[in-house]
Amino acid sequence: MTCIRRNDSPFFTSSDGCLEAMKTTNIFGDHELCRYEYDEVLSGDLDIEAFAVQVLNAVDRHGFAVIENAVQGPACNQVVSEMRSYIEATPHGLHGLGGTRRCGALVARSASSHQMIAHPVILELAKRILGEQKLNGDAVRINGREGPGEQGFRYPWQLHLTQIIDVGPGGGGDDMPHQLQLHRANGMWLHDFQHVGIDPQMEVMWALSDFTEENGATHAVLGSHREAPRNGTGGYGEPTVQAVMPKGSVMIWTGWSIHGAGVNRSADRRVGMNINYALGFLAQEENQLLACPPHIARKLPEQMQRLMGYRQPAAALNYVAECQPPEDSVLQEDFDVLVPGAHGHVMNPALDGPGFAPENEAAFEAKVADLERQKSAAIAVDDLEQALHLKHAISVLHRSPRTTKQQ
Repeated sequence: MTCIRRNDSPFFTSSDGCLEAMKTTNIFGDHELCRYEYDEVLSGDLDIEAFAVQVLNAVDRHGFAVIENAVQGPACNQVVSEMRSYIEATPHGLHGLGGTRRCGALVARSASSHQMIAHPVILELAKRILGEQKLNGDAVRINGREGPGEQGFRYPWQLHLTQIIDVGPGGGGDDMPHQLQLHRANGMWLHDFQHVGIDPQMEVMWALSDFTEENGATHAVLGSHREAPRNGTGGYGEPTVQAVMPKGSVMIWTGWSIHGAGVNRSADRRVGMNINYALGFLAQEENQLLACPPHIARKLPEQMQRLMGYRQPAAALNYVAECQPPEDSVLQEDFDVLVPGAHGHVMNPALDGPGFAPENEAAFEAKVADLERQKSAAIAVDDLEQALHLKHAISVLHRSPRTTKQQ
């Protein structure tokens, strides 16, 4: 492997991977922050799977890897533009990091972020790291069976966190300075994953602006994903490598890899987008179903809905009300959990009775008229939530089976 540095740029490039300038030695051994140029895919030299395997191998060996120019600069600018009002309305210092503003709910707030959240290489890596547990030797265990990944033998996984991290110049204020806080992310769950050989989380940082040493590019402790015990403090102070990368690039690492946001010593703000993925049966750090509620989610592509968790990842997990999957309930336009019969299940009048709708046609019409009057009254007093609830009730009533049409 030949490693080169482009002399006319502050960023490192390589035709096939890691850079000699990004090597380090620490208590975890000799490691390097490998880089891959996405142009290899765009040019047709490699397909998505072959490219992802290269990146996966680097993450396996070193805990981190960088893909340069995974998207173009204008796409990054558009995400920042869509999120600007939210960024500027967010106080500095959330999560205890002075000089830093963090805001989420990107799926709902930034349509341009979707191409990065669902980037084909990132999803391929998540499938392999989380679904197939490739970094742990195909350590998938389901109902007493173990991998390796024959077709369908994978863990479900989903979106875990979406967040803009906007780091201002100067390292924060005197009352809350921004200090480098190296950490692992997998400690949020109470289960002791570290001793069962499972990777519950994959993390991603997109550079929405250039990441340089001066503006505090993310620090990585290479090789730290292999140290046991994984939640110990050993290695936190070890030599770090900063993920210097141009706008549109992305760094990938595991939830066990020690990392931290650098201090911005430049005159400009550094903007990154942190997108994490985790096993589908674990609680999300950012609750995606609340951050992007059904009335927004139902307008999104199915792939994005499923990534957020609007699905049943396994067996009966994540059903709604009367045992409905999310796509057949909350993602339907007229579904309302407070309306009887909104589940849409087929009713057998002989066995189940008339259900929500009266059997008699005259009584049916009277019920519709009463609901319409209630809806008009709610609109008159600006109670739009109640009006929408009544609109759903009328819709469900019209599609509910009735045993007779007689007056």
